[in-house]
Amino acid sequence: MNNIKNIVNPLKRRRIQFGYSQKDISKLMGITQSQYSRIEKGESDSKKHVKKLSEIFGCKVNEVFQGEILKEIDNDFLNDPTNNFQRIFHQRKPGYVNLKIEGWFTKRQIIDNYEMIIKELDEWKVSEDGIRWKYK
Repeated sequence: MNNIKNIVNPLKRRRIQFGYSQKDISKLMGITQSQYSRIEKGESDSKKHVKKLSEIFGCKVNEVFQGEILKEIDNDFLNDPTNNFQRIFHQRKPGYVNLKIEGWFTKRQIIDNYEMIIKELDEWKVSEDGIRWKYK
């Protein structure tokens, strides 16, 4: 089963929150599963189905694709604890660093991380035989 927090499609997220399959929703709407799948993927116009979708999901017509569901999706992304800011300094090439940055960061977090990297680049030296040491 998909982790609900990873689902960014509002219609799919609502469907899974309610425990429905695409086939279940299509039956409730009186359309085929493939028709519903195209609506959920945004490949088909949903305008004529929005009222029925709002009834199924218990929300206002104008909130089927927006409103609280989008706030929930945004909050899940912004509060994702899997933020990753890794750095690996090259052993024999002073001043070279490999960065892996993934996730959502505030401007302050980005500045702090980059300032830390610059400071660390200045603190470490490498001898001719490739041994790193911290100097001051």
